[in-house]
Amino acid sequence: MKNAKSGKFKGTLAFLVLLAFLAVGIQTAFGENGENGGGGEGGDDSTHKAGQDCMASGCHPSTGGEKPFTVGGTVYMDPDGLAKLTGATVKIVDANKKTITLASDSIGNIYQRTKYGTITYPYTVSVSYQGREVKMLTLAQHGSCNAVNCHITGRVGRVFVGTNDLPLTGTVTEAASGGTSTEISYTNDIKKIFSAKCNVCHKPGGARSVSPLTTYAYATASNLVTPGLDTSLMIRKLTQSLGIGTMWPYLNNQADFQKISDWIVKYNAQEFSTGQTSTSGAVVSRATVELWQSGRKMYSANTNARGSFTIKKVKAGSYTVKAAKKGYQAYTQDYQMNQSNVSSLDIQLSK
Repeated sequence: MKNAKSGKFKGTLAFLVLLAFLAVGIQTAFGENGENGGGGEGGDDSTHKAGQDCMASGCHPSTGGEKPFTVGGTVYMDPDGLAKLTGATVKIVDANKKTITLASDSIGNIYQRTKYGTITYPYTVSVSYQGREVKMLTLAQHGSCNAVNCHITGRVGRVFVGTNDLPLTGTVTEAASGGTSTEISYTNDIKKIFSAKCNVCHKPGGARSVSPLTTYAYATASNLVTPGLDTSLMIRKLTQSLGIGTMWPYLNNQADFQKISDWIVKYNAQEFSTGQTSTSGAVVSRATVELWQSGRKMYSANTNARGSFTIKKVKAGSYTVKAAKKGYQAYTQDYQMNQSNVSSLDIQLSK
């Protein structure tokens, strides 16, 4: 009787030990976060080292190494990189239109191992969370998001999607009448291009505060513009075919480029069109300003007696701005609502 109980106890203990080994084996095979393995496809490792360059030599480079990555990075909830964001969707579309979708894990990491698919560079990246979306304005040339000079914790440029929606302010004024003149001037033409596509970074306190473009004086600084010359640094920075043309992806519009080039070369970077004597046209009150997304009107506001408007609590994302008032031509422009440093909209309506 005593020996039978002892044998039964030993058999139970051996079974429990076997279960423990199986559990360890399952965790090792699928990773700490299960099948997604820290945001990757078919992952193997526990997620770790958020914010560090996971594709650096000795870790997970794209070629070689024990477990190479195609892409790897970290998503945050704040611009300081203090709060990691779980459950954000990272969408990658490579040069061959192949789409990869990853989800940030419990410490904000996303990655994909090369054995589950490769990416043809360059590629576009967007990150979305709870109806908000941020996009990488330039094309990514490699998959190491946290690499030096990219999205490093503690420096401007880390990827974050906050949960606070921000106000968008702006003004609507009447475009200065120039008859049938085709002259190009800063006030009539160039200012709104900079406002829509450049001033998010090129402004005091912005990521490119060393070269702000928020005023005529800033935009025509001698190191940027030499009136009459197509060798001006601003033109070369925006030229798609030049190696120095690093600002082209932000502009990404041939008509806008030609307008800026003609403004500098043909019209000597003039501030006003001939005959214009004021810095802005008359304010337009009771104009309607709307933000559209995917064919739907998402937000709207009307200008007050001073031509100003405020749209409260706008989610980050890409929008089409539409402004209108009876007696004026319809106005549209693309606009990227950011998570911080929101650019004010300066809209001019033409009669």
